[in-house]
Amino acid sequence: MKFQFSCILFLFFLSACKNDFMGESKTPQVDAFGEANHVVIVCDPELWEGPLGDSITWYFGSAYPILPQPEPIFDLRPMSYSDLLGAKPRRELRNYIFIADLSRVDSTSLRLLHSLVGEERLKKHLEESRVSNLINRDVWARGQQLLYIIGKDPDDLYSRIRTSFPALSKQIREFDRTQIKATAYAAGLNKGLAAQLANRYQIDLDIPADWLVATENERGTWLRKETEKSSSNIVMGKVPYLNASQLSTEGLKRIRDTFSRTFVRTDSPGDYMEINDQDLPLFIYQKNIDGNYGVEARGVWETKIEFMGGPFQTYLIQTPAKDSLLYIDLFVYAPELDKRNLIQQLEEIIQTVHFK
Repeated sequence: MKFQFSCILFLFFLSACKNDFMGESKTPQVDAFGEANHVVIVCDPELWEGPLGDSITWYFGSAYPILPQPEPIFDLRPMSYSDLLGAKPRRELRNYIFIADLSRVDSTSLRLLHSLVGEERLKKHLEESRVSNLINRDVWARGQQLLYIIGKDPDDLYSRIRTSFPALSKQIREFDRTQIKATAYAAGLNKGLAAQLANRYQIDLDIPADWLVATENERGTWLRKETEKSSSNIVMGKVPYLNASQLSTEGLKRIRDTFSRTFVRTDSPGDYMEINDQDLPLFIYQKNIDGNYGVEARGVWETKIEFMGGPFQTYLIQTPAKDSLLYIDLFVYAPELDKRNLIQQLEEIIQTVHFK
């Protein structure tokens, strides 16, 4: 009798799950909450605490490129299927990745996955794709996405974690861009400063209202946003385009050193900013911005005398006339804070560049 009563309660609970929060019978009434780059990993505890959890952390918790102190690409929060079903607020976060080995999944987990994905869709996906690309949106809250890495057996699951990481990490990053951009522009737009830059550099660039001009001279413009614990910076300028060597690693370093020594000073006489590519590597990628060819460099900077440093990203972009390069350098100084989110906010500002 007790067993029958438990079964009835279990079935009633699953039915309630399907009708109340699976998103199949009504539109979510609340907005998802949680910070950008935060990912809930829904996984059975015995899997998370073993080698599989290590593999997930190895990929999704690997170091963000490139910061002075290691910070993960994503902040991971493990959560069991039971914990997820146990309290409504746990189902109202922004990003979830469901992990399941279908050769050992229990009935609660399997029924939940079938409710979320659909039994036929799940079966077809496992048969036809080696990469996990299942996505649900706004299931329990608005502005929410659910991703899945599901394998037929342990070997299949490990393989899918490895092969799915690039696409899933990009998906999460793109999904979070709206929130990152909203944070960057929380104060609104500085239209006057944007007009100044448009007149000088022939570009449209959305500058947040809490930014100001730190220095401007014939070489370029230094923009800053200052808070009690951080300094976010953009240095801009133009250089004549001479040849392709300017877009090489050494060429970019020379150009950045010239601008840095022109603008960035400390209280110590003779001190200046320089790239530190001895302790950490300097990464350079080809970059297309607003349809124009360029390069992006990521690395860390430090000052020659004082103990100051932080991450930077430098862009050299060929202008539409092909006769000059637009130089844009982003750097952060925040010794007491993590810097991943700060540099991402600067990236969102640069994404608004449009050549006139």
